[in-house]
Amino acid sequence: MYSQSDRIHKASDQPHIAGALRQFAEMEVLKEVAESAKIRSQMLRNKLLLDQPHQLTVHELIKITKVSGNRCIVDGVLMDLNCAASVCLEDLDHADRVALTDRALDITANAAQLGALALDVKATKRVTERMRHETVRRATYVMAELAIFVHDVEQKFQAIPVLTVASDALQAMPMPGLM
Repeated sequence: MYSQSDRIHKASDQPHIAGALRQFAEMEVLKEVAESAKIRSQMLRNKLLLDQPHQLTVHELIKITKVSGNRCIVDGVLMDLNCAASVCLEDLDHADRVALTDRALDITANAAQLGALALDVKATKRVTERMRHETVRRATYVMAELAIFVHDVEQKFQAIPVLTVASDALQAMPMPGLM
């Protein structure tokens, strides 16, 4: 049904995946990831290069993502499919460990870093590969944190709907003496 293709993928065919593979290789100790995922180290190195005949399989992608905790390749696949970055469900389960204000401040700080990167691009009138990786990494982090933030807000305020309704009513009502 499916035939083996002699065609080797080019980075221009899948730019997000190509960048994500390079980013993963730079960020991780590949020998340790390979050992934990039960993949030969040199084979993993080869599979992270698009111009090699060996390609990373879906099952290998899942293994290396789970053992490293690094979802950048998964996010690269999603971006090449015109989808948003991934959000780990474990992060949603543990959202209440971080206060809403702390999460909001973290999101704001990372968004400010995105602004600084944009100013660098504007000033230099060029984007280096490092800048591109950093921008994508921060942007996907901010998107995931925003998704967790929204989920956390929904969970907190659905748990106590009476207070939410009372709070909305108080905000909508005119206050005596303030008119």
